Amino acid sequence: MRQRIFFVLACVVALAAWAAPRDEMPNLIPNEGFEDGVPDPWVFYGQVAFAMANRNDAYEGTEALQITVAAAGVNFWDSGVQYRGAGQPLVFEQGVTYTWAFFMKADHPVNVNIKPELAQDPWTGYGERQVLVTEEYQEFWTTWQTPQDVIPAQLTLHVAFDAATLWMDAPRWYEGEYIPYEEWIGEVPQAVNPVGKLTVTWGALKGR
Repeated sequence: MRQRIFFVLACVVALAAWAAPRDEMPNLIPNEGFEDGVPDPWVFYGQVAFAMANRNDAYEGTEALQITVAAAGVNFWDSGVQYRGAGQPLVFEQGVTYTWAFFMKADHPVNVNIKPELAQDPWTGYGERQVLVTEEYQEFWTTWQTPQDVIPAQLTLHVAFDAATLWMDAPRWYEGEYIPYEEWIGEVPQAVNPVGKLTVTWGALKGR
């Protein structure tokens, strides 16, 4: 009897430990998952066009953002997708750890440059990295701190590497270290199976 009670209590504690981290680290980007059916508050520049994706191109929910890049640029930063804030300038506060994460796939393998940055010359970047986007959804992220307050700031994806169609879903920007999406929304990770494979992986690949 005592063992059963202990087991139940252990399960309760485990579930409490995996309560949704987003309750404590809320997403600072509105229209989470594009479920409002519009691209706002994301904007673009260069040879880029936005459209709402077909339902079967969503990673989660029913909506996703379709990004069409008409042509490669002379420089990879000649076209981009940005979040600049919703009604007021974006700020990166000194010493605060930020994470920006999102799911993305493309119609063919193509590079994308992830760059949280100062939104004016000299366009100082923080946590900048290039990633290869493939035909399957994968979560990409970067984490950074700044040595001083950065204002105005913006989250930028440079997409002028090549002509391509990309899809983005479930973008998150929050204070704290990176947490995989499924854990962030409060899904309890699965146990390891008998052959030692994790049923949930940090790469969070999902084919479409």
